[in-house]
Amino acid sequence: MRSVAFDQTSVTLTTRGQSIRLSPCVTTEAYDQILTLYRTLLVFATVAGVILAVGLVEFVYFEPPGQTSGARARIVGVFEYDPASGQLVGSDRASFTRNQAFAAKVSWLGLPGDITVDARWYDTFGNVVGRVGPSTPSKLGDNSIVPVVVPPGLHHNLPGHYTFVVERLQNGVPVEVLARRIVLVER
Repeated sequence: MRSVAFDQTSVTLTTRGQSIRLSPCVTTEAYDQILTLYRTLLVFATVAGVILAVGLVEFVYFEPPGQTSGARARIVGVFEYDPASGQLVGSDRASFTRNQAFAAKVSWLGLPGDITVDARWYDTFGNVVGRVGPSTPSKLGDNSIVPVVVPPGLHHNLPGHYTFVVERLQNGVPVEVLARRIVLVER
C-alpha cells in the first residue's frame, strides 16, 4: 500500500518498508509565456519610441517649423560641360554617360538679396561632388554654372542618380530647399 502526502514545500512517498521525502528543486510556479512576451513587447516599444523621438528631434533641427520663405530658385537646366573652357555645351538633358562632364545652370534672379544660399551636387551615395556658395544671390550671380567634379582617384563619374539642390541656409545649416533636379549617369 502506498500513500502520498503533500505539504507546502515537500512531497513524501511512502511504500512498504521505506519512506522517501522529495523536495522540489525549482519553484512550483508555472512559467508564464504571456508575461515574457508582454515584457519583450514593452522593450521593443521603448526602443521604437526612442528611435522615433531622435528622428523627430533631428527633423526639427534640420527642418525648423516656420522657416519657409516662399522663394524659389530656377534651375535653367543641366548641360554637358567643357571643363577646359568652362562653358556649357548642347541642350538641357536628364541623363549622361560616365565619361561626360556635366553642370547645372542656376538663375539667381528673383531671390531676395538678404538670404544665404548655396547649390550642391550629390552623387548616389550622398557625397557632395560639386558646390557653389554659400553666399547671397547677388554675389553668386557670376557663379551660375555648377559643375560636377569627378571624385579623386577616378577618371569618370560614378553611375547612378545625381541630385542638384539649391538650398537656403541659416546659421550654416540648410533650412529650405529652393530647387531640386535629378540626373541619371548611365553605366
